[in-house]
Amino acid sequence: MIYLKLCMVFFSILFASCSAVHKVKVTNELNKNDTLLNHLSYLSSDQLQGRKFGTIGSTLAQDYIIKQLKELNVQPLNSSYLAPFTINGFFKDTVANNIVAFIKGSEFPDQYILLSAHYDHLGKKGSKVFNGADDNASGTSALLYFGKLLKQKPLRYSVILLFTDAEEANLKGAKAFVTNQADLLSSIKLNVNVDMIAGSKSTKYLRYISRGLPQLLNSADIEAFAEVDEDSILKQGFRQQNRRENKNINWNLASDHGVFFKLNIPFIYYGVGTHNNYHQTSDTFENINHEFFSQATNIIYQQLRFIDQKL
Repeated sequence: MIYLKLCMVFFSILFASCSAVHKVKVTNELNKNDTLLNHLSYLSSDQLQGRKFGTIGSTLAQDYIIKQLKELNVQPLNSSYLAPFTINGFFKDTVANNIVAFIKGSEFPDQYILLSAHYDHLGKKGSKVFNGADDNASGTSALLYFGKLLKQKPLRYSVILLFTDAEEANLKGAKAFVTNQADLLSSIKLNVNVDMIAGSKSTKYLRYISRGLPQLLNSADIEAFAEVDEDSILKQGFRQQNRRENKNINWNLASDHGVFFKLNIPFIYYGVGTHNNYHQTSDTFENINHEFFSQATNIIYQQLRFIDQKL
C-alpha cells in the first residue's frame, strides 16, 4: 500500500511538472525572444510618423514588414507582397498598399484561415505624432510573430497573412482585398482579425467576439475554445460604449473583420476595446502593457492552433 501511494505521488508530481514545462515553454519563447516587442517598438516609433497611408512613414512600415517576411521565408500570396489600391480624394488620388503573404497548409492547401491586422494609423498633425502602438502596431507585430511560428510548424489549413492599409479610412484595405481576391473568398474558412491587443498600462483583459463559429465547430469544441487561456485574461464581448467619443460601437463592423462579416465569412476578432490612449498621441510603446501583450499574443496563437485542429 505504501509503495502504491508513493507511485501515485511520483506520477502526480511528474504529470504536474510536464504540464508546467509546457506552459512555461510557450511563455518563455515569447519573452526570451524579444521579437514581438522589437517589432512593436520600431513600428510605433517617431521615425514612421504614425504610418498614415500614402506617406513616407507608411512606406517604411511596408519595407519593414516585407523584410521580416523575407527573412522568415514566408512567401507572397501572388507574385508580389504588395497589393496596391487607389484611394480617391477630392484633390488627388492616393495609392495605398496591402501586404499579403501565404503559408501552405499541411492537409488542406486550397482552403484558408485568413489572419488580418492593419498596419496603418493616423499619421501626424503638425508636430504631433500619433504613433499607434496599440492601434495597430500591436496586431501587426503579432501577425509577424505568428508568421514565424506557423512557418516552423504549419497549420492543417493554409494561412493568408493580410496586413491591411487604410483601415483607419473606412476599412479600405480590407475592401480592396475582397475585391481583388474575389476568387479566393469561397475558400476562406475563417478570418481571425487582430486589432489593439497591447492595451494601456491598466489593461487586464483581452476581449474577443466571433460570428459564424457554429458553422465550423460543434458546441463542445466552441466551449473548449474559450478555455484555451492559461493566463485567465480572456473575456468574450466588448464594452458597448466608446467613452472617449461618447458613442456606441458596433463591434461586428469595428475593424477589418467587418468586411468579411458582411460577406458571411466567419470571423473572430481580438482586441482590448477603447482606452484612454486610443487615437491619442499617448498611444506609444512606453504606454502599452508589455507583459499583457506577450500573454495576449500567446493566447491567440494557442486558440488558432486549437481551431485549426477542430475545423
